[in-house]
Amino acid sequence: MSYQLILPFFPEELRELLLDPSISDLMVNGTTGVYADRAGVIQHIPLSTPYTNERLQSAIERVARILGQDLTTQNPILNTRLPDGSRVSVVGAPSSINGPTLTIRKFNRWYTSDELIESGSMPEHVRDTVVALIGAKKNGIISGGTGSGKTTLMKAFLDHIPANERLLIIEQPAELKVGHPNAVRWEAVEEIPGQVAITPSELLAAALRHRPDRMIMGEIRNECGYDLLQAMNTGHGGTLSTIHAKSAWDALNRLANLALSARPNLNHAFMRAETAEAIDFVLYCERDHTGRRRVRELIMVNGYSHADQSFQTEEVYRASAA
Repeated sequence: MSYQLILPFFPEELRELLLDPSISDLMVNGTTGVYADRAGVIQHIPLSTPYTNERLQSAIERVARILGQDLTTQNPILNTRLPDGSRVSVVGAPSSINGPTLTIRKFNRWYTSDELIESGSMPEHVRDTVVALIGAKKNGIISGGTGSGKTTLMKAFLDHIPANERLLIIEQPAELKVGHPNAVRWEAVEEIPGQVAITPSELLAAALRHRPDRMIMGEIRNECGYDLLQAMNTGHGGTLSTIHAKSAWDALNRLANLALSARPNLNHAFMRAETAEAIDFVLYCERDHTGRRRVRELIMVNGYSHADQSFQTEEVYRASAA
């Protein structure tokens, strides 16, 4: 188990929380408190034996070294992963005032699309519509806020891609568990001492030379959106990616704006038209007030109107507000 790598460095109570399958996110706010996300609800976890700042700092420094990085006052931010894909994020001194902040996003298990339907995360007809679009090699993006279930939803849909297709998956950090026999997984990495940065854009350019049937981008965060749009608009269909956004329609704006950041002289309307040309459908998922993760919207993208300066979309599904 991946957590066995780091368990010895933490107090016993934190070890128990790391191994608790009901917790999806474990958050250690320095020495001021421990919190956990259980079923979408944040809970304060009181500890019977408080730990010192020195012990927490020492534990995190050792974890960083095991994962191939160093946490120092000159390099106080750590974003890495455990072998199972669980994310480990740290902000240390001098930026984190009350001791190092540690957040671990755990992947206790992955869900099939049938299980997501059964749990109420999405209706069956939405699943079937998206699976048909994926089968037709349409390009889509899954949008939503942090913790809304974007990665879980993507994994469930990737399971519907025919096993004989070659997938090239680019992530930062790598977290998806894909069962396809001909799947290639690449990970973009940030610059650290002794290692140059390898950007998503560089990996996208390399991917075109490795004969992919589909390119899967774990998350669009920066100017790599431009390179992804160019790949999709030059004949690479069946691409699926995720993006942070507050609605399905906003996801198109976000992607266009990220693409615009890649080049100083890009035309705004042209880039939005390129986005509409590349993207065929957008899913938006959310975590509601009860903590339930669900698909809220599914839209089809039909084009871009230069006259109205707006995306032309068709709403396929919208969940009730309740």
